[in-house]
Amino acid sequence: MKNVNPRSIVKKEDIALDNIIVHVQYKKIKNLYLKVDVNTCEVKVSAPHTISKKRLNEFLLDRREWINTTRQRVIDKQHKNNNFDKLGSEEEKKLREYLKFEIKNYIIKYEKLMGVKSTGFTIRKMKTRWGSCNIRTHHLNFNLALARVPRECVEYVVVHELTHLIEPSHNKNFWNLMEHYLPGAKNLRKRLNEYSAI
Repeated sequence: MKNVNPRSIVKKEDIALDNIIVHVQYKKIKNLYLKVDVNTCEVKVSAPHTISKKRLNEFLLDRREWINTTRQRVIDKQHKNNNFDKLGSEEEKKLREYLKFEIKNYIIKYEKLMGVKSTGFTIRKMKTRWGSCNIRTHHLNFNLALARVPRECVEYVVVHELTHLIEPSHNKNFWNLMEHYLPGAKNLRKRLNEYSAI
């Protein structure tokens, strides 16, 4: 049987940088390489097998501003170039990938902050709502149309649905919890209402 050099095998890891998930691939290379995927907005890093966690974290922190600026530029370009009502299958696929990535990041962030746990989420076309939460199964649903609203509004909808895992109804406690976990939630709600869910 042929021996395989462990360092020739590509290993993968996800690292949280603020509210962004960085996808790291460890390869048989000497230098670090960083990019933002223009289709999915994912942050990807290729790193040597020998790199230390400290060095990798320093690398990401040093480039935090570039990462945030570049991702936002890609997101803005996607919003500008895509007419949601006239999407082809490939364009819709890209928007789904982008939205899935954003929602996943916010869920990871707020589940930890709020002490709740969902069982997963689905992105689909919804006619009247931005999202929904199954209280029994803890499964979340999100409207594909969220792909065309500002990121902070996507964040609002994620927190909204996760809050239902604590408080099922839209009572005073629910809105107090929303404001607690997402300061300015009331203003974000008004901003979201400027967009159509269809």
